[in-house]
Amino acid sequence: MDAQKTELFERMPIPQAVMKMAIPTVLSSLVMVIYNLADTYFVGMLNNSIENAAVTLAAPVLLAFNAVINLFGVGGSSLMSRYLGQKEYAAVRKTSAISFYCALGFSAVFSLAFAVFHAQMLGILGTTADTAATTWQYLRWTTVCGAVPAILNVVLANLVRAEGASLHASIGTMSGCILNIILDPIFILPFGLNMGATGAGLATFLSNCAACVYFFILLWVRRRETMVCVDPRVFSFDRKILRQICGVGVPAAIQNLLNVTGMTVLNNFTASYGSTAVAAMGITQKINMIPMYITMGISQGIMPLVGYNYSSGNRDRMRKAITFTAKIGISFILLMSVVYYVGAEGLIGLFMKNEEVIAYGGRFLRGMCIGLTFLSIDFLAVGVFQACGMGKASLIFAILRKVVLEIPALFILNRLWPLYGLAYAQACAEFVLAVVAIILLRKILQKP
Repeated sequence: MDAQKTELFERMPIPQAVMKMAIPTVLSSLVMVIYNLADTYFVGMLNNSIENAAVTLAAPVLLAFNAVINLFGVGGSSLMSRYLGQKEYAAVRKTSAISFYCALGFSAVFSLAFAVFHAQMLGILGTTADTAATTWQYLRWTTVCGAVPAILNVVLANLVRAEGASLHASIGTMSGCILNIILDPIFILPFGLNMGATGAGLATFLSNCAACVYFFILLWVRRRETMVCVDPRVFSFDRKILRQICGVGVPAAIQNLLNVTGMTVLNNFTASYGSTAVAAMGITQKINMIPMYITMGISQGIMPLVGYNYSSGNRDRMRKAITFTAKIGISFILLMSVVYYVGAEGLIGLFMKNEEVIAYGGRFLRGMCIGLTFLSIDFLAVGVFQACGMGKASLIFAILRKVVLEIPALFILNRLWPLYGLAYAQACAEFVLAVVAIILLRKILQKP
């Protein structure tokens, strides 16, 4: 491990180290948000609620990619950081190889399974006779063709970030996102190929392929410096390493699958009120992703710093990193929540010039933004658990968030306050989780 990386993890002042790790990750997350918004924005310009609803209904499938990403990207990068802290460099290389090839295999299976069972999946997603064909055309590119590059480029970004190369990781993900934003209007809109939602899917597939190419070139150029290894000769089914990857990765994957379940339940409830309500909910969810991804970027950015110092025994440095991150993260999200609450209708109107969609979306966004501050606390706690290898704690959080709190809240609130109550389910769940998160984080910070 070179001296520059050792300086970052062990001696650099905490504010500087946190910013060096977190800022590229946050910028990458912001570009990913814009990339996610691009499909909604350009499809919304068609003023066709069916096209927009198709992108919304497909979202749980794309979110399900994160189950594989979390399993091998989060699980692998967490273990790499801890091995780096213990100076076990051969294990770092083997961990990265195992994570990469397992992600490749799982994503290929995911793609094949969806191709075979897509008819059944479309029914589960809540599509109707109006939206099924368009949703399938979008998913054919993003999932059947695109699952492998979509998953691999984010897994590689996690592995590269684990050794402190946060900027390189962010450039890789941003390159694909920026290309997607450029291609979207060309493929979607009438002045270009006029493919609608199908064009959005094709643009996403091509941009993810480009991001993968970037990472392969990066690893080749830095082959003498990097500990991220995709050499098949290094890959083996090492039980000890696989067990530790899965110890963090499986709870993270389950958390994501539960997120998919929650989104599917939400979309099914919303679909019963018509395609206009679905389009409004989809736009609201995409706008709400901006602060969510920023918070996620902050927590993921500091994971290598926390994991390294946890495993090396420097608990004081670990505590200072967590405390500093909490202060800047919560302050920013509070500000974002106020902006969202005040300007809800204006933000929805940026994506679709439809008065009914704007009316629905404004009320949805006000309900969702209430929970953002609590969400930032919860994401930080989960990031710390994952960095320290505390898979059981993050699994408990996942089950509490969706199974115990949010999904039951969707049923109850929709019954008490039809349609509009759905937007408040997340806030109810995240408030309870934030209380639990603060208690658990205090215990970690107080440990000698």
